[in-house]
Amino acid sequence: MPKKAKKGKAGKGKKGGKKGKKEGKKAKKDSVLKDAVANAKLWETKLDAVEKSRTEYRDNAKRLLYENDALQQQVSQTEKDTIEVIAFLKQEDMKKDEQVARLNQALKDLKREARKERQNLVDSYAAEIHQLQEALAEKSNEVKLMQSELKLVKEFRRKRAQMQKELDEIKESMFMTEKHHKGTLQQMEQKFFEEKVRLQQEASKKIAELAERAHSEAISNLDETTRSVYKENVRVNAALEFHMKEGQELRKERDSLADQTKELLSEKELNGIIVQEKVVESKHQGKQIEELKEKVKTLEQSLTHLVREFEEERQTMIEKADNEAKSSRAEIARLQRVVELKTKEMNKVKRLAKNILDQRTEMEQFFLDSLEYVKNEIVRNRVQYRRDAQAAYQQRMLEAHGGHGDYPMVRTFKPSDTSTNNVFDDLKVAERWTGMEGKIDIGDLTWEQRERILRLLFAKMNGFKEKPRKTKLPSLDPARTPKQPAAIDDNNSTFITQGAVLPSNTEVKPALQGPENTQQAVS
Repeated sequence: MPKKAKKGKAGKGKKGGKKGKKEGKKAKKDSVLKDAVANAKLWETKLDAVEKSRTEYRDNAKRLLYENDALQQQVSQTEKDTIEVIAFLKQEDMKKDEQVARLNQALKDLKREARKERQNLVDSYAAEIHQLQEALAEKSNEVKLMQSELKLVKEFRRKRAQMQKELDEIKESMFMTEKHHKGTLQQMEQKFFEEKVRLQQEASKKIAELAERAHSEAISNLDETTRSVYKENVRVNAALEFHMKEGQELRKERDSLADQTKELLSEKELNGIIVQEKVVESKHQGKQIEELKEKVKTLEQSLTHLVREFEEERQTMIEKADNEAKSSRAEIARLQRVVELKTKEMNKVKRLAKNILDQRTEMEQFFLDSLEYVKNEIVRNRVQYRRDAQAAYQQRMLEAHGGHGDYPMVRTFKPSDTSTNNVFDDLKVAERWTGMEGKIDIGDLTWEQRERILRLLFAKMNGFKEKPRKTKLPSLDPARTPKQPAAIDDNNSTFITQGAVLPSNTEVKPALQGPENTQQAVS
């Protein structure tokens, strides 16, 4: 810059000399004075610009050195924060996985309980159906037994008329037999009596005739009479033997008839006894029939009542089973809907968790990139600030050594606890929240303050609570952007420049105002 200024001065002097030759020596002298005055003003202006540019470079160097130191100091903190964030995210992922596993286990338990309950219902209904079938089989056997007894009763009722008819026929035949026997006995007795009377009359008549004849013949002829009597006696004896034999046969016939009569009487008595027994048995059977009729009627009523009760109980059990089956199906459907809703909710939670994790990952990566960029800017600005401060300090020492100024205060450029004027003390000024009232814009903050804000935002985003500090951050408002005054030392020290203002329509990554921007501003 000074060389270019000298070339410009020489060129203007040549032009003034040419014009002075043309106008004369007086004009040449005036032109030289004017050129000298103009060159002096130009040199003063350029000197001010150079001083301003050097000051800005010095400020940038100081800021870069300050940022470099801050970045170096915060590298470990950043790594620690990154590890904590990753650990927190992993812990959150593990919690989400545990919750998903727990919900899946709960879903499996719910399904298992539903299957178990449904199996229990099926088993209970099967047992009840089996019991009802056994009861139905028992009732069916009782009904079959009653039906067989009723069939026997109906068969007896159907055969009763035939048996009564047979009994009447037996009675009629016995009565006719007895009547015929009585008539035959009377006839035989009458015939025997008549035959006996006839035989007696004939015998008496013959005896009388024989006696008369014998008397007459005896009178006429005794010899012939004797012979004839003898012959007649022989004949009478033969007739008597014949009649005796016939009487004996009649007696035998009478005895046989008496035996037959006795047999008939015994048969009659037996038939009477049988008839009486049959009558008693018939009466007893009549009573049994009445009792069986009453029993059949009672059994029919009880069977009807049992069938009606069984039908009612079966209908009740069927309705109860249907209601319980419907309620079970409704409960199963409700549980399935709950399971589906839980599954959908789990899927939504998974998708939401994935989206949140993706968004958090993007946001965290964005914050990490922003922090990395800010730390790089802090390191670069602190390095540049230290260089500029050291160059300015050396320049002032050279100027003071040449007699062009006062010696500056002793200044150290390495970390030291005993130094009272250390360049690192200037770097700490950038972290202070001084001179800020009300709401400010983030573009007015230093790189250290921006890093602090990003860290606080990142910590709040992850749910960490900030430890209480002595200094409090002012609230930020993009609408109001008061300028932060630069931290200026005494006239023997340098000051810190601030970074470039962030555009409102760009990302959080700010553009650093570098030395080339400062040169353009100076030129």
